[in-house]
Amino acid sequence: MEFNIYFRCFLIGVLASSSFGPIFILTFNRGSLYGFLRGFATALGACFADGIYFFLGLIGVLAILKESVHFMFILDTLGGVLLIALGLYSLRKAKIGKKFVGYDQKLGFWGTMTKSFLLTIFNPLALLFFLFIGVQILPEKAFILSIRQVFFASLFVMAGSLGILTLVSFIASRIGSSLKYRSQRIISFVTGIIFIGVGIYFLDHLIINVIKMYF
Repeated sequence: MEFNIYFRCFLIGVLASSSFGPIFILTFNRGSLYGFLRGFATALGACFADGIYFFLGLIGVLAILKESVHFMFILDTLGGVLLIALGLYSLRKAKIGKKFVGYDQKLGFWGTMTKSFLLTIFNPLALLFFLFIGVQILPEKAFILSIRQVFFASLFVMAGSLGILTLVSFIASRIGSSLKYRSQRIISFVTGIIFIGVGIYFLDHLIINVIKMYF
């Protein structure tokens, strides 16, 4: 019984990190530009956030938060602002070039991990994934697991997420070393555009409310 649940949890982590989303792109981008360790730090921060969301989902907290319109509005706003800021940062890095890349390297391993963690925590898509998809593919009896079992299930989700993103970082670091500098700048530019677009999408509720207030 437990093995079946833990294996499914591992697959949930794999699915969560395999989608071509902001964290996948960011892990690849950092791995290609700065090497494996920077990409791994990005993966580590994201998998911690995935584990927390899954843990909350199994003990029913997300089911309560789902009913809170204000919570979702705040989450959308914070996530949108963070993505847009990260997108603008990537565009500036692509424009300025090597000098700005050197500045970004000063962030360090733990700073990179923290930024990745916050980006995932404030990503409404991560919340919705573990609320609707992750929980649904588990057996019914998974909802009566003990806290200890829920904790270990969350660890398996983290392991699945970390495994995929670590592989992405490794591949990117190998490819990145052979990429020309101009190609690396193009990666940063494309990453920035994607982040800004997704960020604006998350801010749709805020934008609609502002339009209603003034028009």
